[in-house]
Amino acid sequence: MGIFMCVNAQNTDEFCLKLYKVNALIQKNHYAPKAINNSFSEYLFDNFLKQLDRNQTIFLQHEIDSLSAYRHLLDDAIFKTQCGFMADFMHYYQRGLKRNLAILQELKEESFESEPSDTLYFVREETPTYFKNAEQIKKIFRKRLTYEVLELVARSSKNKDSLYGQLPVLAEKLRLQQLDNYMCSYENFLNPSPNLDGYMTHLFINEFCSYFDPHTNFFNSDDKTGFVNSISSSNLGFGLIMELSENNEVHINDILTGSPAFRDPLIEKGDRLIRVKFGEEDMEVNCVHMNAVNTYFFSDNYKLLDLTFRKKSGINYQTRLHKEVLKNYENTCYSFLIEGQKKLGYVYIPSFYSNIEGNATNVYDDLLYELNHLKSLGAKGFILDVQFNAGGDMLQAMNMISLFVNQAPVAFFNHRRLGPELLYNFNKKPVYKEPIVLLINGYSASASELFAYALQDQNRAVLLGQKTYGKGTIQTFFPMDEDTEDSELLKITIEKMFRMNGKSHQRLGVQPDITTPALLENLYLREEDYTTALETEEIETGYINKNKLPKSYTKAIAVAKARIPQRNHFKEIAHFNEEFIQQKTGKDTIPLTFEVLFNQIVIENNLFKRFDEVSENTFPLSLKLLDKDKKNIQFNSLLQTMLETKKQRALSNPDIFEAVQVLYDML
Repeated sequence: MGIFMCVNAQNTDEFCLKLYKVNALIQKNHYAPKAINNSFSEYLFDNFLKQLDRNQTIFLQHEIDSLSAYRHLLDDAIFKTQCGFMADFMHYYQRGLKRNLAILQELKEESFESEPSDTLYFVREETPTYFKNAEQIKKIFRKRLTYEVLELVARSSKNKDSLYGQLPVLAEKLRLQQLDNYMCSYENFLNPSPNLDGYMTHLFINEFCSYFDPHTNFFNSDDKTGFVNSISSSNLGFGLIMELSENNEVHINDILTGSPAFRDPLIEKGDRLIRVKFGEEDMEVNCVHMNAVNTYFFSDNYKLLDLTFRKKSGINYQTRLHKEVLKNYENTCYSFLIEGQKKLGYVYIPSFYSNIEGNATNVYDDLLYELNHLKSLGAKGFILDVQFNAGGDMLQAMNMISLFVNQAPVAFFNHRRLGPELLYNFNKKPVYKEPIVLLINGYSASASELFAYALQDQNRAVLLGQKTYGKGTIQTFFPMDEDTEDSELLKITIEKMFRMNGKSHQRLGVQPDITTPALLENLYLREEDYTTALETEEIETGYINKNKLPKSYTKAIAVAKARIPQRNHFKEIAHFNEEFIQQKTGKDTIPLTFEVLFNQIVIENNLFKRFDEVSENTFPLSLKLLDKDKKNIQFNSLLQTMLETKKQRALSNPDIFEAVQVLYDML
C-alpha cells in the first residue's frame, strides 16, 4: 500500500482543504486547543475505525495491519495537506461491506439448525480484535443469526411447548427475514446519503473535532437544520410523523392537525411511503436508511416534495406537499394547575428554545405566559421542571433567571483569551417571589445547569432530583466559508461556565438540595464518561455569598431528607435498580439453545414488567389543564393526546409528588 495514495485528486484536495480550515478555526477559537501530534493521530485513527466498524466485522486483521501505517501519520498528513489516506480507508471499507453482502447471500442458501451445539460470547475488550478471514466472519454471523432468530421465536409467545413444536417453520421464516434486514443494512452502509465519499469525510471530520471535546462538531446544512429544529418551538415540515417497521418499511405513524399532510384528503395513518421525488432527485423507498428519508422530510433544502404512498389495500397514490412552519408542541413549555392543600403551578421546560429564525416563540415568553396564567388561577408556589432538558440558548436562561432573583451577579463565563466575564442580573426586583422547587436529573445539561445553580446560589429555589449531566462549556458557530450563505459550520467550545464561588460544574454536575433515586440512574451517560471532556477547574472570584436560605426552606429540606428514605415508591426504585444490575452483570456467554433463550426471556420479561409497574405508578395529585389548553384541544386531537400523555407522565413522576410536599412545607 502506498502511503497517502490518491484515487480522486479533486475530492482529496477538497477534503484536505476542509481539514486544514477545521484545524485552523479550532486552534484559533477553542477554549483549550490541543497540539496536532502523535497522540492526536492515534486517537483519530482508532476512533474513526471504531465508528466505521463498531462490531469488528467489516475489516479483516490484515486490512487493519495495512491501514495501521497511518496510525502515527495522520497529523503529518493534515499539516502537509496529503490526504490520500482516505482512499485506502474507503477501499477497504467498501471491500468489507461487499464481502459481508456475499457472506449473507451464502447464509441464505443454508438451512436453520434449531439446536446447534454452540455458545455465543459477549466479549468486552478495550482493544478491538478483528477476524483473520471471511470464514470467521461467516461463523460469527451464523451464530448471531441463530441467537436472534431463536430470541424472536421465544418472544413471540408465552407457550413454550407450542413454540417448540413450530420451531423449524417459524425459525426458517424469521431467518430469511433477518438476513434480508442484514443485507438491507449493508446496502445502506455501502450507499449512504449523499454518497460514500461524503459520508466518510463527514465522519472523519467529526472524529477530528471530538478530539478537542465532545461538543465541538462539524455541521453541514442538514445538520444545521436538525440542530436549529431541536432548539426551536416551530420548524418547517409537512406534519408527517414517520416510523420504520421491522420489515424496513417506512409508514405514517401520525399526522399533525392543521398541517399540509392533514389537509390532504388522501393521506392517512398507516400509509406506506414508496417514493420521494424532488426535482431530478428520485428515491425509491425500499430498503433505505431512515436518515435518507429524514433528510428530505426535515431539511430546509427540500421545501416541496412529490410523494408516492401505498394504502393497506395495495393501492398507490401520488401527492405533492409544501412545507410550512409548524408548532413543535414537544419542544414547548406546558403547565398544569395542582389543586390540593394549596394551589400550586407546575411548568415543564423541555429546552431553552429561542426564536432563531423569526418564526417561533421563545422559552422566556412562553414561561412568562404560563406563570402569569397560573398566578391568575391562585398558584402560591411553582414547580419548575428541567429534567431531561439538555440546554439551548444561554441568553434565554439568563432572561429566565432574571424573573426570579434580585439584582445580583449570577455566574462567570471564562474565555480563553478574554478571561472571565461576569453575568449580572440588573433587574432590581424579581417578577415572581413565590417559592420554587426546581426538578433536575442526569439529563439536565448546559443552560439547564446554569439556570439551576443560579437559582440555588441566590437561594431562590430548592433543587430536587438527581445530580445533573455536568456540561459546563459553551459553544458557538463559525462558518467554514464566510462568503457563502449556506456554508458548512463548526460548533466550537469557546467558554467555560463558573459559579459565583469560582467553581465549575464541568464533569461534576449540579448537586440537588434534596436527592431522590431515579429508575436506572446508574445507566445515565454523563459528561464525565467522555474521554475528551474538558476537566473541571476553579477561578478566583473574590465573591462572598451573603444570601441565606429562608428558615422555612431549610426546614422543608430537612423534613424531605428524612421522609424520602421511608417512601415506598423510592424504596421500590432503589430495589429495582439493584435487581436490574444483578440481572445484567456477568452474562458473557449464552448457549444457543431455544430452552435457554426462552427461560432467559421469561426472566427479562418479569424484570421489565416490574419496571413498568414501578415507572407507571401514579400519585394522588389533582392536575388541571389551563383554560387556554382546554380551548386549543377542542380542534386539535393530536394536541389533546399529547397533553393527556404529558399529564400521565407528570402523575407518574415521584419527584413531582415529592416537590408538592416540599412546597407545602416551604409555604
